[in-house]
Amino acid sequence: METNPRVRSALMAVLNILSLILLGLVLQIGGAYLVNAAVNIMGSSDVSATASAALEYSDFMDYIRTIEPKQLTNIIFVAPLFEEIVFRLIFLRAGKMVLPFWAANIIQAALFGLYHTLTIQRVYGFVIGLVIGCVFNYCPIIYRNNHNTILPDSLFGFLATFLLHVVINTAGIFVAPLLPADIAYSYQILAGSVLMVVAFAAANVLRVIAGKSKVPVEKAV
Repeated sequence: METNPRVRSALMAVLNILSLILLGLVLQIGGAYLVNAAVNIMGSSDVSATASAALEYSDFMDYIRTIEPKQLTNIIFVAPLFEEIVFRLIFLRAGKMVLPFWAANIIQAALFGLYHTLTIQRVYGFVIGLVIGCVFNYCPIIYRNNHNTILPDSLFGFLATFLLHVVINTAGIFVAPLLPADIAYSYQILAGSVLMVVAFAAANVLRVIAGKSKVPVEKAV
């Protein structure tokens, strides 16, 4: 028995949302393990600047987890809204008009990383910025060729990356502190690396699927 097109479309929409949530968790948990290992290794360093950077990051995260609910709302919703508008909807979209996507994506990810104040945040921001940029670029192409949608590609991409960004920030506040902290640094680095590889593999899958679509990749602006 053939599934009703509306039901099938609704199921696919739910699946897409769940996939973005899962990708956000993978990015945050993988990044949390790598950052935690880096902070602890840097904190035990004899180099004062390195140890100071680690302490600064630890103090910052402690502060984030003790702020008022109203401020949490800004971190979880307002900050991602602003950042997705600036770095993906404006910078990445404009960059794709004059550069190949890969170059525009690297530039916006670098700017996204530099936007953050702490060194460790900047590195992590650059890494996740690359994946978020892929979601912004490829998801609308894939969706457009499988569903009827009146949303412009840029708006659909923005909604997808906003959801992804909200999940990342939320998980950073409520999920990351629940991760076991007494695991050996080598295992944390291994676990974090595997999860980040999974995230980049997911981004590459999006690229491959979009490349096989009927509409050229570069048309998605």
